[in-house]
Amino acid sequence: MIEERRSIKGYEGIYDITRSGRIISVRNNRVRHRSGNEYGFANVHLNKNGERRLCKTFQLWKESFSDIDPNVYKGM
Repeated sequence: MIEERRSIKGYEGIYDITRSGRIISVRNNRVRHRSGNEYGFANVHLNKNGERRLCKTFQLWKESFSDIDPNVYKGM
């Protein structure tokens, strides 16, 4: 089964995010490792132009899939 993938704003052509919230590196088509913090949000480090940025996966998902009701994916 193939999941819907969309580009992450600001990281087009570098990273995609799937409908289930997985971050995928476009270059090698691999899923990025996600780590959770004490509040249950999954974080991921994204790299662009040699700069590393810590991002919340749900925030990235919400920006990319703004046309979908976020209450459907609580606890992501």
